[in-house]
Amino acid sequence: MNFLVIVLSSQLLYYLLIAQTGVVGAFDSHIHDLYTLPIGGMIGSLLSAFWRHQRLKLELCFVFGIQMMISWFYPNYSLGMLLVLGFVVGYTTPLLLYIFRTQSTLQLSLGLAISYAVGTALYTYPFEERGIIAVILPLISLTALHFAQLKTALSREKKTFHWPTLGVMMLWIFTDSALFETLARSGDRDIWSEYTLLIITSHLAGVYAAFRYGGELMSQSRLIWILFALSYTLYWVREPILLAVVYPIVISYYNVLVFHALIRLADIRLIGLSMVGVGWIAASAANAIAWQHQLWIAAAILGLSALVVPFYLRRIT
Repeated sequence: MNFLVIVLSSQLLYYLLIAQTGVVGAFDSHIHDLYTLPIGGMIGSLLSAFWRHQRLKLELCFVFGIQMMISWFYPNYSLGMLLVLGFVVGYTTPLLLYIFRTQSTLQLSLGLAISYAVGTALYTYPFEERGIIAVILPLISLTALHFAQLKTALSREKKTFHWPTLGVMMLWIFTDSALFETLARSGDRDIWSEYTLLIITSHLAGVYAAFRYGGELMSQSRLIWILFALSYTLYWVREPILLAVVYPIVISYYNVLVFHALIRLADIRLIGLSMVGVGWIAASAANAIAWQHQLWIAAAILGLSALVVPFYLRRIT
Protein backbone atom coordinates (compact mmCIF):
# COMPACT_ATOMS: atom_id res chain seq x y z
CA MET A 1 0.00 0.00 0.00
CA ASN A 2 1.27 3.46 -0.92
CA PHE A 3 0.70 5.60 2.16
CA LEU A 4 1.65 8.83 0.36
CA VAL A 5 -1.42 8.39 -1.85
CA ILE A 6 -3.55 8.25 1.31
CA VAL A 7 -1.88 11.39 2.66
CA LEU A 8 -2.46 13.27 -0.58
CA SER A 9 -6.08 12.19 -1.02
CA SER A 10 -7.01 12.92 2.62
CA GLN A 11 -5.51 16.41 2.40
CA LEU A 12 -7.26 17.12 -0.88
CA LEU A 13 -10.49 16.01 0.77
CA TYR A 14 -9.80 18.32 3.70
CA TYR A 15 -9.34 21.24 1.32
CA LEU A 16 -12.51 20.40 -0.62
CA LEU A 17 -14.87 19.47 2.22
CA ILE A 18 -13.58 21.77 4.98
CA ALA A 19 -11.46 24.70 3.79
CA GLN A 20 -13.18 25.30 0.44
CA THR A 21 -16.84 24.36 0.86
CA GLY A 22 -17.37 23.56 4.55
CA VAL A 23 -16.18 26.80 6.10
CA VAL A 24 -17.59 28.92 3.27
CA GLY A 25 -20.97 27.20 3.53
CA ALA A 26 -21.07 27.40 7.32
CA PHE A 27 -20.39 31.15 7.16
CA ASP A 28 -22.93 31.56 4.34
CA SER A 29 -20.29 33.03 2.01
CA HIS A 30 -19.92 36.26 4.00
CA ILE A 31 -16.61 37.71 2.82
CA HIS A 32 -16.12 39.83 5.93
CA ASP A 33 -16.15 36.62 8.01
CA LEU A 34 -13.76 34.71 5.73
CA TYR A 35 -11.15 37.06 4.32
CA THR A 36 -8.38 35.88 6.65
CA LEU A 37 -8.55 32.34 5.23
CA PRO A 38 -6.90 33.16 1.86
CA ILE A 39 -4.53 35.61 3.58
CA GLY A 40 -3.32 32.80 5.83
CA GLY A 41 -3.06 30.51 2.81
CA MET A 42 -0.83 32.92 0.91
CA ILE A 43 1.37 33.46 3.97
CA GLY A 44 1.69 29.70 4.42
CA SER A 45 2.59 29.11 0.77
CA LEU A 46 5.19 31.87 0.82
CA LEU A 47 6.76 30.58 4.02
CA SER A 48 6.90 27.05 2.63
CA ALA A 49 8.69 28.44 -0.43
CA PHE A 50 11.45 30.21 1.48
CA TRP A 51 11.78 28.21 4.71
CA ARG A 52 14.88 26.05 5.01
CA HIS A 53 13.25 22.66 5.32
CA GLN A 54 15.42 20.17 7.16
CA ARG A 55 13.03 17.43 8.30
CA LEU A 56 10.01 17.36 6.02
CA LYS A 57 8.27 14.46 7.71
CA LEU A 58 8.50 16.10 11.12
CA GLU A 59 7.22 19.38 9.68
CA LEU A 60 4.22 17.67 8.11
CA CYS A 61 3.45 15.80 11.33
CA PHE A 62 3.51 19.10 13.20
CA VAL A 63 1.19 20.95 10.80
CA PHE A 64 -1.19 17.97 10.59
CA GLY A 65 -1.34 18.08 14.39
CA ILE A 66 -2.25 21.77 14.27
CA GLN A 67 -4.82 21.00 11.60
CA MET A 68 -6.39 18.37 13.82
CA MET A 69 -6.50 20.66 16.85
CA ILE A 70 -8.13 23.52 14.99
CA SER A 71 -10.61 21.10 13.45
CA TRP A 72 -12.04 20.37 16.91
CA PHE A 73 -13.57 23.87 16.83
CA TYR A 74 -15.16 23.52 13.38
CA PRO A 75 -17.19 25.45 12.31
CA ASN A 76 -16.94 27.98 15.16
CA TYR A 77 -13.90 29.80 13.80
CA SER A 78 -12.82 33.34 14.56
CA LEU A 79 -10.90 35.41 12.02
CA GLY A 80 -7.68 34.44 13.78
CA MET A 81 -8.49 30.73 13.63
CA LEU A 82 -9.34 31.03 9.94
CA LEU A 83 -5.96 32.68 9.43
CA VAL A 84 -4.28 29.68 11.07
CA LEU A 85 -6.40 27.23 9.08
CA GLY A 86 -5.46 28.94 5.82
CA PHE A 87 -1.81 29.02 6.87
CA VAL A 88 -1.76 25.28 7.59
CA VAL A 89 -3.36 24.39 4.24
CA GLY A 90 -1.12 26.86 2.37
CA TYR A 91 2.04 25.60 4.06
CA THR A 92 1.20 21.91 3.69
CA THR A 93 0.24 21.73 0.01
CA PRO A 94 3.65 22.68 -1.50
CA LEU A 95 5.38 20.19 0.79
CA LEU A 96 3.00 17.41 -0.25
CA LEU A 97 3.51 18.15 -3.92
CA TYR A 98 7.26 18.20 -3.41
CA ILE A 99 7.47 14.85 -1.64
CA PHE A 100 5.16 13.38 -4.28
CA ARG A 101 7.87 13.95 -6.91
CA THR A 102 9.10 10.40 -6.32
CA GLN A 103 5.71 8.93 -7.21
CA SER A 104 4.41 7.94 -10.62
CA THR A 105 1.60 9.56 -12.57
CA LEU A 106 -0.48 6.49 -11.73
CA GLN A 107 -0.12 7.20 -7.99
CA LEU A 108 -1.06 10.84 -8.52
CA SER A 109 -4.10 9.83 -10.57
CA LEU A 110 -5.12 7.32 -7.89
CA GLY A 111 -4.90 9.96 -5.16
CA LEU A 112 -7.02 12.39 -7.14
CA ALA A 113 -9.54 9.69 -8.07
CA ILE A 114 -10.03 8.79 -4.40
CA SER A 115 -10.46 12.42 -3.36
CA TYR A 116 -12.97 13.19 -6.13
CA ALA A 117 -15.03 10.04 -5.56
CA VAL A 118 -15.20 10.40 -1.76
CA GLY A 119 -15.52 14.19 -1.92
CA THR A 120 -18.48 13.97 -4.30
CA ALA A 121 -20.16 11.32 -2.15
CA LEU A 122 -19.82 13.49 0.97
CA TYR A 123 -20.45 16.85 -0.68
CA THR A 124 -24.13 16.97 0.28
CA TYR A 125 -23.29 16.34 3.96
CA PRO A 126 -24.50 19.46 5.85
CA PHE A 127 -21.80 22.12 6.24
CA GLU A 128 -22.44 22.61 9.95
CA GLU A 129 -22.16 18.88 10.70
CA ARG A 130 -18.77 18.21 9.09
CA GLY A 131 -16.87 18.51 12.37
CA ILE A 132 -16.20 14.77 12.56
CA ILE A 133 -14.91 14.82 8.98
CA ALA A 134 -12.66 17.78 9.82
CA VAL A 135 -11.04 15.79 12.65
CA ILE A 136 -10.82 12.40 10.92
CA LEU A 137 -9.10 13.60 7.74
CA PRO A 138 -5.95 15.06 9.38
CA LEU A 139 -5.86 11.99 11.66
CA ILE A 140 -5.79 9.81 8.54
CA SER A 141 -3.06 12.02 7.06
CA LEU A 142 -0.98 11.82 10.24
CA THR A 143 -1.34 8.04 10.53
CA ALA A 144 -0.53 7.39 6.87
CA LEU A 145 2.44 9.75 7.01
CA HIS A 146 3.86 7.77 9.94
CA PHE A 147 4.09 4.67 7.74
CA ALA A 148 5.13 6.46 4.54
CA GLN A 149 8.68 6.31 3.25
CA LEU A 150 9.91 9.77 2.28
CA LYS A 151 12.87 10.85 0.26
CA THR A 152 13.57 13.84 2.47
CA ALA A 153 16.77 15.22 0.92
CA LEU A 154 16.00 18.56 -0.70
CA SER A 155 16.87 18.98 -4.35
CA ARG A 156 19.49 21.68 -4.80
CA GLU A 157 19.24 21.71 -8.58
CA LYS A 158 18.07 25.05 -9.95
CA LYS A 159 14.85 24.64 -11.87
CA THR A 160 13.47 26.84 -14.62
CA PHE A 161 9.81 27.63 -14.84
CA HIS A 162 7.90 29.24 -17.69
CA TRP A 163 5.84 31.73 -15.72
CA PRO A 164 3.20 32.16 -18.47
CA THR A 165 2.33 28.53 -17.72
CA LEU A 166 1.36 29.70 -14.23
CA GLY A 167 -1.04 32.14 -15.88
CA VAL A 168 -2.70 29.28 -17.75
CA MET A 169 -2.98 27.27 -14.51
CA MET A 170 -4.58 30.24 -12.80
CA LEU A 171 -7.01 30.62 -15.71
CA TRP A 172 -8.27 27.06 -15.34
CA ILE A 173 -8.52 27.31 -11.54
CA PHE A 174 -10.36 30.63 -11.84
CA THR A 175 -12.76 29.30 -14.49
CA ASP A 176 -13.43 26.14 -12.51
CA SER A 177 -13.89 27.81 -9.11
CA ALA A 178 -16.27 30.46 -10.47
CA LEU A 179 -18.58 27.86 -11.99
CA PHE A 180 -18.27 25.49 -9.01
CA GLU A 181 -19.15 28.16 -6.45
CA THR A 182 -21.99 29.43 -8.63
CA LEU A 183 -23.45 25.94 -8.93
CA ALA A 184 -23.09 25.44 -5.19
CA ARG A 185 -25.34 28.48 -4.68
CA SER A 186 -27.86 27.63 -7.41
CA GLY A 187 -30.54 25.71 -5.56
CA ASP A 188 -32.40 24.81 -8.75
CA ARG A 189 -29.23 23.45 -10.38
CA ASP A 190 -27.80 21.35 -7.56
CA ILE A 191 -26.27 18.59 -9.68
CA TRP A 192 -24.31 17.03 -6.77
CA SER A 193 -27.27 15.81 -4.76
CA GLU A 194 -29.30 14.67 -7.77
CA TYR A 195 -26.63 13.08 -9.97
CA THR A 196 -24.04 11.94 -7.42
CA LEU A 197 -23.17 8.60 -9.01
CA LEU A 198 -23.03 10.12 -12.50
CA ILE A 199 -20.64 12.83 -11.27
CA ILE A 200 -18.39 10.28 -9.53
CA THR A 201 -18.26 8.22 -12.72
CA SER A 202 -17.46 11.33 -14.77
CA HIS A 203 -14.69 12.33 -12.36
CA LEU A 204 -13.12 8.89 -12.64
CA ALA A 205 -13.40 9.06 -16.43
CA GLY A 206 -11.64 12.42 -16.43
CA VAL A 207 -8.81 11.13 -14.23
CA TYR A 208 -8.36 8.08 -16.44
CA ALA A 209 -8.37 10.19 -19.61
CA ALA A 210 -5.70 12.50 -18.17
CA PHE A 211 -3.58 9.53 -17.06
CA ARG A 212 -3.94 7.66 -20.35
CA TYR A 213 -4.00 10.46 -22.92
CA GLY A 214 -3.26 13.74 -21.12
CA GLY A 215 0.36 14.59 -21.83
CA GLU A 216 1.64 18.07 -20.96
CA LEU A 217 -0.69 20.74 -19.58
CA MET A 218 0.04 23.37 -22.23
CA SER A 219 -0.48 20.96 -25.12
CA GLN A 220 -3.98 20.22 -23.79
CA SER A 221 -5.05 23.86 -23.37
CA ARG A 222 -7.33 23.91 -26.41
CA LEU A 223 -9.20 20.80 -25.28
CA ILE A 224 -9.55 22.11 -21.72
CA TRP A 225 -10.85 25.43 -23.04
CA ILE A 226 -13.46 23.68 -25.19
CA LEU A 227 -14.65 21.54 -22.28
CA PHE A 228 -14.94 24.57 -19.97
CA ALA A 229 -16.77 26.56 -22.64
CA LEU A 230 -19.17 23.64 -23.08
CA SER A 231 -19.67 23.41 -19.30
CA TYR A 232 -20.57 27.11 -19.07
CA THR A 233 -22.95 26.74 -22.00
CA LEU A 234 -24.67 23.74 -20.42
CA TYR A 235 -25.07 25.71 -17.21
CA TRP A 236 -26.80 28.61 -18.97
CA VAL A 237 -29.06 26.46 -21.16
CA ARG A 238 -30.03 24.41 -18.08
CA GLU A 239 -28.93 20.93 -19.12
CA PRO A 240 -28.03 19.44 -15.70
CA ILE A 241 -27.50 15.84 -16.83
CA LEU A 242 -25.04 16.80 -19.57
CA LEU A 243 -23.40 19.27 -17.19
CA ALA A 244 -22.98 16.46 -14.63
CA VAL A 245 -21.01 14.57 -17.28
CA VAL A 246 -18.89 17.25 -18.95
CA TYR A 247 -17.99 19.46 -15.99
CA PRO A 248 -16.57 16.74 -13.67
CA ILE A 249 -14.58 15.34 -16.59
CA VAL A 250 -12.85 18.64 -17.28
CA ILE A 251 -12.27 19.26 -13.54
CA SER A 252 -10.49 15.93 -13.11
CA TYR A 253 -8.71 16.13 -16.45
CA TYR A 254 -7.08 19.52 -16.00
CA ASN A 255 -6.33 19.00 -12.31
CA VAL A 256 -4.30 15.85 -12.97
CA LEU A 257 -2.26 17.82 -15.52
CA VAL A 258 -1.85 20.86 -13.23
CA PHE A 259 -0.75 18.73 -10.27
CA HIS A 260 1.63 16.79 -12.50
CA ALA A 261 3.15 20.02 -13.82
CA LEU A 262 3.65 21.38 -10.30
CA ILE A 263 5.11 18.12 -8.99
CA ARG A 264 7.57 17.96 -11.89
CA LEU A 265 9.05 21.28 -10.77
CA ALA A 266 10.66 19.30 -7.92
CA ASP A 267 11.48 22.60 -6.22
CA ILE A 268 9.65 23.69 -3.07
CA ARG A 269 10.36 27.35 -3.79
CA LEU A 270 8.74 27.26 -7.23
CA ILE A 271 5.86 25.08 -6.05
CA GLY A 272 5.15 27.38 -3.10
CA LEU A 273 5.22 30.53 -5.22
CA SER A 274 3.01 28.88 -7.83
CA MET A 275 0.47 27.87 -5.20
CA VAL A 276 0.06 31.50 -4.13
CA GLY A 277 -1.35 32.22 -7.57
CA VAL A 278 -3.01 28.91 -8.34
CA GLY A 279 -4.37 27.93 -4.95
CA TRP A 280 -5.28 31.29 -3.46
CA ILE A 281 -5.35 34.34 -5.75
CA ALA A 282 -7.19 32.69 -8.65
CA ALA A 283 -9.60 30.77 -6.41
CA SER A 284 -10.34 33.79 -4.19
CA ALA A 285 -11.06 36.01 -7.20
CA ALA A 286 -13.41 33.38 -8.59
CA ASN A 287 -15.17 33.02 -5.23
CA ALA A 288 -15.75 36.77 -5.08
CA ILE A 289 -17.33 36.69 -8.53
CA ALA A 290 -19.55 33.74 -7.66
CA TRP A 291 -20.63 35.24 -4.34
CA GLN A 292 -21.69 38.41 -6.17
CA HIS A 293 -23.56 36.34 -8.78
CA GLN A 294 -21.45 37.73 -11.63
CA LEU A 295 -20.51 34.55 -13.48
CA TRP A 296 -20.57 36.45 -16.77
CA ILE A 297 -17.22 37.99 -15.77
CA ALA A 298 -15.61 34.55 -15.64
CA ALA A 299 -17.22 33.65 -18.96
CA ALA A 300 -15.87 36.86 -20.52
CA ILE A 301 -12.36 36.12 -19.23
CA LEU A 302 -12.61 32.58 -20.60
CA GLY A 303 -13.70 34.00 -23.95
CA LEU A 304 -10.82 36.49 -24.07
CA SER A 305 -8.38 33.73 -23.20
CA ALA A 306 -9.28 32.09 -26.52
CA LEU A 307 -7.33 34.92 -28.15
CA VAL A 308 -4.37 35.03 -25.74
CA VAL A 309 -3.59 31.37 -25.03
CA PRO A 310 -3.24 30.26 -28.69
CA PHE A 311 -0.88 33.20 -29.29
CA TYR A 312 1.32 32.05 -26.41
CA LEU A 313 1.21 28.45 -27.60
CA ARG A 314 2.44 29.50 -31.04
CA ARG A 315 5.37 31.27 -29.40
CA ILE A 316 6.55 28.22 -27.44
CA THR A 317 6.03 25.63 -30.18
